[in-house]
This record gives sequence, C-alpha cells and structure tokens, in this order.
Amino acid sequence: MKKYFAMVLGLILIGCASSPTWEGMSEGQISAWKSAGFDAAGAQTWSKNGFAADEAKAWVDAKFSVDAAKEWAKAKFSVEEATNWVKSGFELDEAVDEREKGLTPVKP
Repeated sequence: MKKYFAMVLGLILIGCASSPTWEGMSEGQISAWKSAGFDAAGAQTWSKNGFAADEAKAWVDAKFSVDAAKEWAKAKFSVEEATNWVKSGFELDEAVDEREKGLTPVKP
C-alpha cells in the first residue's frame, strides 16, 4: 500500500512539474496576461512567439492562432489589417502581393 501511495504521489509531482508556469515573467507581466484572459500555458506560448498580452488578446479575439498571428505580424500586418484581408478571402501571400500593388481589401 505504501508503494502505491508513493507511486501516485510521484506521478502527481511529475505532472505538476511538467505543467507550464509563469516562470520568467514579472508580476506586472503575469497580471497583464491574466487580465487578458490567458493561463500560464497560453501566456508562455504567445510570449515566446514575441507577443505582449494586449497584442495576443487582439489576435485571439480576431480568431488567429499563434502561428498565423506570427506570420501576419512578421509581414507587417496589424490585427485589423490581417482580419480585413482574411475576411475578404485572401491568404497571407496574396495579401502581401496585393498590398505591394497599393491595394487594400474591400471591407466585408
């Protein structure tokens, strides 16, 4: 019975140790991420991809994944611009090409 409890306790500790934490963030950053509705895992994911809490919230609210947001942001699109292009049926590559021509999407 003692071995069973030791094994269960060990599994619990391993599980807790492997879950994302707020490590590497200041109290102010943690507060900002929590206020934006993120848990530690989400905050770490977005933060490691170069987003601040308010930026990440805007992308999430616009229904972009972290990977998609990263690509659109890398191409110098704001959340609003990216949303307009996507709602108009454009993929990122197309949006880049059209923007280079001086065009903008028609707002749906």
